[in-house]
Amino acid sequence: MSIAYRAMILSVLIMLTSGCASAVKRVAAVQSIVNQAVDCESAQHSIDQLLSQKTSMHERAVNTIASVLPSSILLNIITGEFTSRSSIAAGKLDRQITDKISAIEHDCMLVAVHAAL
Repeated sequence: MSIAYRAMILSVLIMLTSGCASAVKRVAAVQSIVNQAVDCESAQHSIDQLLSQKTSMHERAVNTIASVLPSSILLNIITGEFTSRSSIAAGKLDRQITDKISAIEHDCMLVAVHAAL
């Protein structure tokens, strides 16, 4: 294997692992928040907590790459991260967060101030 090839592989691995230690844990953390019952007394806190869980463009890009590279797909299937990474990359996780925020605002009759987020 050439040095350039090894350097490329190493840089791809570093990029794939930076900022995404475990997509499974990330998705599980969001799911635990999304699955909580709506409590209007702490609605704003719940919304703030959900907004803090939205994925960044960097995180979505890393998970997209990890979902399409053949070597990454195999590794993600072995480690059980494929479904979670795909969920982040496709925006499904952000849609769940947005849907939960809408449900809280609707159930608690709050003015939607986060519509553009």
